Amino acid sequence: MEKFLRSNNFARILAVFMALILWLFVTGDKITRTTPARQTWQEVPLRAENLDQDYVITDMPSSVDLTLEGLPENFEDLTIQELDAFVDLSGKGPGSHLVRVQGRSPRGLSLVSFEPEQVRVVIEEYLSDNFPVEIEFVGEPAEGWQLVDYTLEPEDVMIGAPESNFEQVERVMAIIDLNGMKYVERVDLQPAAYDEEETPVLNLLIDPETVTVRVEFERVEPEVEEEEDEEEDEDDEEDEE
Repeated sequence: MEKFLRSNNFARILAVFMALILWLFVTGDKITRTTPARQTWQEVPLRAENLDQDYVITDMPSSVDLTLEGLPENFEDLTIQELDAFVDLSGKGPGSHLVRVQGRSPRGLSLVSFEPEQVRVVIEEYLSDNFPVEIEFVGEPAEGWQLVDYTLEPEDVMIGAPESNFEQVERVMAIIDLNGMKYVERVDLQPAAYDEEETPVLNLLIDPETVTVRVEFERVEPEVEEEEDEEEDEDDEEDEE
């Protein structure tokens, strides 16, 4: 056995065996790199294209799953930001629509499927109009002062929203806290929209976002001093009598 291990035949056999292993390794790696593979990406952001400017989307899935196919090397360093999934809303008006999901694949890869293949999109008309801003005062000015006048700039704001939200708006109001105020104060306020039950209406565009209120105060004479003056006058009248 020892003589065989030291012979040239053993060396030849070992060389052939190592060459076979190397060939299998190289061939296997080549097959792996040239065989198309599939990968699925979850929660790829879904966007909309070609929506009429007079409309707005009020309900649509935010993402879909996307499956790609291609060579393994083309998946290397691929990020979710490079993936594209969208719905084409050309010609779609207000209402609920079942729309096919589409996409654009990165270079070297092909799109296989989306999950789901179709999504429901709800479209509403976008409405806007001007509303007067009402001011509601809370709190009390500094002791000895009272509110005498106020001005508002601007007096109106523009409200924009999907039709279902817009129709809920009954009034627009800004609340100012007078607590501790005196002389003249300028306050920036954020107006809010309310429905007929005085509940805030959300998902609105209010322009401008803030209004400025200028409030003026004047001193108030203490009632106690007036009463004392009246008592003194009565005492003087009694003395004259």
